[in-house]
Amino acid sequence: MRLFLLLWQTMLAYSVASENVSFTVNLTWEDAAPDGVSRKMILVNGTSPGPTLFINQGDSVKFLVYNNLPTNTTIHFHGITQLRTPWSDGVPGISQKPILPGESFLYQWTADDYGTYWYHGHFLSDISDGLFGPIHIDPDPKQLLPYNIIDESETEVAAMTKAATHPQLVTISDWSHVTSEDIFRAELDTNLDLYCRNSILINGRGNVNCLPISTYMSLAAPATLQALIGQNITAQGCSPPGISLIEGDFKFNLSALPPELSYSCDATTVAPSIFHVRSADRWASFNFILSASVQTPMISIDDHEMWVYAADGSFVEPQRVDGMLIFSGQRYSALVRLKDNPAFDTYTMRFSNVGGNQIIFATALLSYNSNSTNLVVAPDSYALYDQAGNATNSSAVTLDPSTLVPYPAITPAQQADATHIFKAGRAGAAWRWTISASPHSVYSTGNASYPTTISTDNPLLFNPNGSTAMNSNLTIRSINGSWVDIIVLTDPGSQNPTQPPHSFHKHSNKLFIIGSGTGDFNYTSVAEGMQVQPESFNLVNPPYRDSFISSPASPDAPTWIAIRYQSMNPGAFLLHCHIQPHLAGGMAMVMLDGVDKWPTIPAEYGG
Repeated sequence: MRLFLLLWQTMLAYSVASENVSFTVNLTWEDAAPDGVSRKMILVNGTSPGPTLFINQGDSVKFLVYNNLPTNTTIHFHGITQLRTPWSDGVPGISQKPILPGESFLYQWTADDYGTYWYHGHFLSDISDGLFGPIHIDPDPKQLLPYNIIDESETEVAAMTKAATHPQLVTISDWSHVTSEDIFRAELDTNLDLYCRNSILINGRGNVNCLPISTYMSLAAPATLQALIGQNITAQGCSPPGISLIEGDFKFNLSALPPELSYSCDATTVAPSIFHVRSADRWASFNFILSASVQTPMISIDDHEMWVYAADGSFVEPQRVDGMLIFSGQRYSALVRLKDNPAFDTYTMRFSNVGGNQIIFATALLSYNSNSTNLVVAPDSYALYDQAGNATNSSAVTLDPSTLVPYPAITPAQQADATHIFKAGRAGAAWRWTISASPHSVYSTGNASYPTTISTDNPLLFNPNGSTAMNSNLTIRSINGSWVDIIVLTDPGSQNPTQPPHSFHKHSNKLFIIGSGTGDFNYTSVAEGMQVQPESFNLVNPPYRDSFISSPASPDAPTWIAIRYQSMNPGAFLLHCHIQPHLAGGMAMVMLDGVDKWPTIPAEYGG
């Protein structure tokens, strides 16, 4: 506990000796074809992903947004603490009013933490239309580094430090040939949860890949084949729409599915992203950011070991892996030992979705050849994971995120001051999602039959004691300095034979993932649960992330996960599923942290 507070005080000290850095972005709605098929999308200074923000820990950041889109928008800085600047968290109706078309907004915040983060749109699902970009914050020189755990040699540590200071940022996104608005409208018309996309993009480039249906069927997991009930996977690798074992026992209108979403497949050919490395550097750092709307890829690099040394921006005790599964919003930093004498110019980097929704994959290239033409690529026989993210060799080591230990060690409080227990799941329709005590939506879509419950024109940050802010189905209130437990129960219910994993993200705080299990959580607190099943909890060295993943569930096997965080930054922040259709469908709660020490809002931000 003392160490945790010391680290927080150290971060405060960093922010004192800061430099001012400024960025300006212009958001436009333009035609582009990142996977070879043209559609309208959001470009950030003419590109997607947008420009990388390279920052030093402690810097004061100004980020000016010009909204030249035809729609409202906001920008959220994912994983950034927003300590003392909650009005720059970028959530409409929570911390600000939307940025209207033709208007601008200045975000200001301090880079209290080091590591890899990202910025993205937070108005409905504009991430899915291309509004995102990477952030990399170099650590303060006083920060302890974990590289000697990988290799104690001074030469190797120096090479790893250099690589980590100049990382290759790898932004992974999934892509649809129709806009996020079209997808959501199709969900309303069909009552489907539309869980398939056309391609996966690596740094904004990708292909539509089409495999024979027989190949898709051979790659599918047994549970997926069971769910199909005699049907085939579609030409685009999707489980067919309306499968009750996946979508739930609802009435669907499949005739309203637009042709663009009928899951036919027309392959495209776009040159892949290439990441150049040099043997003389000995190590390269690849910092992966998943900005996907839906998909959950397994990441691997043919014939190269990876050492995961940071998760969601923070250092961990390094672990050697061959592959890592990454969920929406998460980041992993991995050091890769480069070959002294590579047998090939180039090796394939693989990004293959894991899950029963769709077999979809992308590739990029790690190249020792600075010339991007006539590359000799290692054959696919070097792959340790296939197009469905399955290990092809029993020796392949896949990251177990539950074993990631913070570096240096930090520990949560051993007791919580408050406990909140909520259910996550569908709320009466396949596309409608909730995390609350009852099926209300914090961050809904404006559909007439499912009205918005928080007004974007009256942000809760400005009105923390109004009727909406006091609604316990929509908000959690905490005392500043207190430790808060949140337990999320995933129970599909009678209409939902199964429920997928959910990737939850907490704005402002990192949090400790202190427990998880299968079955009902029949306790009123973690302390009570630990008395009965202590093996399900970890208060010694639990993972420390800004995201947590619920386990898939069925009526016979509901699941639960417990997280603990300290309320240390008064303001209104969101807890939500980062899978974009789930967020647009309502799966969010508002955390009113530090209600006893509520901040004074600057006049320029509405105070």
